[in-house]
Amino acid sequence: MLDLRIPSGLFFAITGMILLGLGVIDPGLRAPLTPVNINLYEGTVMVGFGAFLLFLARRAHRRA
Repeated sequence: MLDLRIPSGLFFAITGMILLGLGVIDPGLRAPLTPVNINLYEGTVMVGFGAFLLFLARRAHRRA
């Protein structure tokens, strides 16, 4: 049976990489009311969360 953490982790990691790339390539592209590059920070968090889910799925697969 497929562990749900694998597709969820891939989704968050890929979406986070896209946001992270946008934040690095075009730092001027940001939310209008904030001086912060939200794409960069949120992309970093999403990549980290996706990697964490993939780590948990791999660890559970090794134990089984």
